[in-house]
Amino acid sequence: MNIFEVKNFVVTFSPQALMLRPFKEIWLNDKSKDKEKAVQELSYVFYMADDRSDYMYILDEEERKEAVIRDLNMDPNWIKPQYIDEAMEFYIEASTTTSTQMLKSTRGVIEKISKFLDDIDVNERDKNNKPVFDIGKIVASVEKVPKLVKALNEIELEIVKEKELKAQSGSKNGGVFDNEGI
Repeated sequence: MNIFEVKNFVVTFSPQALMLRPFKEIWLNDKSKDKEKAVQELSYVFYMADDRSDYMYILDEEERKEAVIRDLNMDPNWIKPQYIDEAMEFYIEASTTTSTQMLKSTRGVIEKISKFLDDIDVNERDKNNKPVFDIGKIVASVEKVPKLVKALNEIELEIVKEKELKAQSGSKNGGVFDNEGI
């Protein structure tokens, strides 16, 4: 689903987005003439749910929410309406591909490795005063981190390319007479 695009550091969306019930509801809930709230909320959906979002590195959803709200200059006391959750769920479901699922899984693994490395106390000893953690295994794990980061970056790049290609070609199917040798 390619309804969002970032142009000149501003989230834009295709007019077709407003034909889809969850996004139309966001638009209609903003009764103002300039639709600033609706644009902010649609941007919020993009930054929270799209794999191309610069905020997706923040794996904790609550932390990502705080950063997005702050950076979009939204009211810090903004209470997310149910229709925003529905729009995000709709968008995530509609834009999930095998590639995006792999990206999500890879991010999850990297988050677990990061948490593990954060929690290691190299000074921790067991009851026999021996180190609890094997320093050699820790060093070996750390040496593999650049490969993981590179793999993550490659997956992210492929997803961006995939979405750009779909946006260029559109998601229309061929006509009845296309590719039929006529």
